[in-house]
This record gives sequence, structure tokens and C-alpha cells, in this order.
Amino acid sequence: MQILSVENLSLFIKKKELLKGISLSVPEGQIIALLGPNGAGKTTLMRTIMGLQQSPAASCNKNIITFNNHVINTWPVSKRVALGLLYLPQNLSLFRHLSVSDNLDLVYEHHTYWQGKTKNFFLQEKMTLISQIKLEHALNQEVDVLSGGQKRKLEIARALLMHATCLMLDEPFAGVDPKSIYELKLLFESIITQGITIIISDHHVDQLLSIATLVYVIMNGEVIVRGTPKAILEDQQTKDSYLGNYFYQEISGRFLE
Repeated sequence: MQILSVENLSLFIKKKELLKGISLSVPEGQIIALLGPNGAGKTTLMRTIMGLQQSPAASCNKNIITFNNHVINTWPVSKRVALGLLYLPQNLSLFRHLSVSDNLDLVYEHHTYWQGKTKNFFLQEKMTLISQIKLEHALNQEVDVLSGGQKRKLEIARALLMHATCLMLDEPFAGVDPKSIYELKLLFESIITQGITIIISDHHVDQLLSIATLVYVIMNGEVIVRGTPKAILEDQQTKDSYLGNYFYQEISGRFLE
């Protein structure tokens, strides 16, 4: 089942075309990777889907953003979040000087999902997630003292408390040590078993290819190829214009056997 689709989306900012007829079809409960160099349009695409960047008006077969069977082009960010769409930027979105616990409690106080539901029910779900990301010991610590990997996991726990059904993550591995990257990958793989979709853009290409089921390669605002990790590595255009021969030689053996 498809949870998100983008049909022939073009975007101009100050007369510069940043997105050039991009189309995506995102299945439910999978990890989707967006690959491409800096400036390719990956962040702009996610911000446009989220409503942080104003999208053009939808028309027949053009500029159509559909989420959970709703065309959301004109929706405010808050309405998209309430429907289950969430975007986590590369820069930390937590309140640094609040505790781990307080950062999560804000969800109960402000998110529409929890309206009319008991605090005890929220606390049970909160503590289950805290246990899942192994931050029980840090519950009362300020976010600022956490490691990069712990902060990322806390952001994702908060998103799950918001009952997101599709998470868009921009550079989640940036500033994160190898051990924490591995733990984040395990967390992502656990999340999709709940039917939640994850869309990730990151420059740790090898890490993304190891968990993604579907990959889009974006260059100069256009999708140049779409397919499985194996298909992406076999694509000559991707090899020539993005991955390069050395990367290809190092990693291709893991996927092309």
C-alpha cells in the first residue's frame, strides 16, 4: 500500500528551478533512501512535502502531493503532522536545556493525538519508548549532555509518541559515532515492523543501502534513477555521476553477490 506520493513536482524559488518534475511513490512500512550530492534538492523536496517550503498549486497530473489518500499541497504543517507526517531536520529539534523526560512530556501537552487520553496511558507508552532507546538512566538529564546518537534516538522516540506514520529524516547519521549509527539502523528496522514508513536522506550511502528497500537518486532537482540498492549499484549513470569508481569497488561486493 502506498502512503505518500509526489507527482511531477516542480518548484521555483527566485526564478531558479530547484525541483524539476520529481515523482515519488512511497510504499507503507519500508525504508526509502534519497541519495544525491549536496544541492541536489533532497532537503528541498522533504521540506516541500512537509509544508515548510510552500508548494505550488496542484493541477491535473502536476505538482500533486498525496499523503494517506489526501492531497495536502495547501495544508498547513500542523494538519500534516496531525495526519501522521513528520520531518526531522539535520539540526537538532529538541529543547536542549529541558530534560529527556520533559521533552517527551511536551507531546502529551500539545499534540492532538493525546487530547482526551489519560496521562497514565501516555506515561506507559513514553516509558516503553525510553526503554527501547535505552535512555532510562538519562530521564532527568538535560538534552545538552547527551551524545549525538542519544539525541537522535530521543527525537525519534518523540516522533513515535506523536504517532507519526511516515518519518522523513534529513541527515540522521550526521555527527553520530559508528556504534550509534548501528543502533539507529536497528531502531529504524524495528520501527518499520509497526507499519511506519521512513524516508532518509544521508551522505552515509553505505549505511543507507544496507537498510533501504527502495532508493531514489536525485541530481540537479531530478530523479535520475529509482530502484533497489542492488539496481542502484548496477546503474551506470549513478556510478559515473555520483558514486564514483572507488566507492563502487569498495561496496558493490556486499550487494551484487
